[in-house]
Amino acid sequence: MGYAIFFGFLLPLVVKMNEVLGRHIGSLQASASVHASGGVFLCLFVLPFLGRAWVSGAAGAPWWSWLGGVIGSMLVVLANRAIGAVGVAAFTAVSVAAQLIVSSAMDHFAIMGTDLHLFTPGRAVGIILLVIGAILVVKA
Repeated sequence: MGYAIFFGFLLPLVVKMNEVLGRHIGSLQASASVHASGGVFLCLFVLPFLGRAWVSGAAGAPWWSWLGGVIGSMLVVLANRAIGAVGVAAFTAVSVAAQLIVSSAMDHFAIMGTDLHLFTPGRAVGIILLVIGAILVVKA
């Protein structure tokens, strides 16, 4: 859970950084730049310390798992465009509500190898409250 909290603290900062870069160089260029610089950083400073076992594991990964980088690049472009129009808080509120809806469906139907976690009335109430909260943040 600590990683999720840390992610939650960092994500608004990162999306704003990307949006500012996008205003200066363009959304597509910013997306390519941040992903390329992140990839170079990982290749130079992280992968050398992980050994070579990950290379053989890569061959066994499902084809669709490699689309995460493509989708991640698209997410940066979408965030760059949205944040400039609605602000960081509204963007975050709406995107978290949407994430919760999709992730609950993934859990309930065990999509993409997700462990089964059935959709319960409590989860439904949580999603409804989060959606209401997102609406309030956007309207404020």
